[in-house]
Amino acid sequence: MTILAIDPGKCKFGYAVMTAEKQVLQQGTAEVSRLCPLAQKLVADFSVQTVVIGDRTGGNSFYALLATTLAAAGVEVRKIGEDNSSREGRRRFLEANRQGWRRLIPLGLQSPWRPYDDYVAVVLGERFLRR
Repeated sequence: MTILAIDPGKCKFGYAVMTAEKQVLQQGTAEVSRLCPLAQKLVADFSVQTVVIGDRTGGNSFYALLATTLAAAGVEVRKIGEDNSSREGRRRFLEANRQGWRRLIPLGLQSPWRPYDDYVAVVLGERFLRR
């Protein structure tokens, strides 16, 4: 089974394509205007069976839009709770990018230098796969 996890937002969203074994095949961030074309491309490229969307900011509109767009492809669209997912995604982003001087400074004192919504999408995907 392959899933597409999406962390919705107002201006941008994070996404991650994952296997049932929680292996990340592709992740990234994109503008909200690219939601449907990108979702359709990822569904086709990776044979995605389920799309998982966070239930907070913009989640309801993302859900309605993707449920309609992906219905013809037979893809199931589900919501999942986002409790503390941003905090976990931020921590994972900083841990994954600890190089050079960043290894010397505690994670709590560091700030992400780019959007980390894709790491939040990975967290949401893992939560769904744990069910």
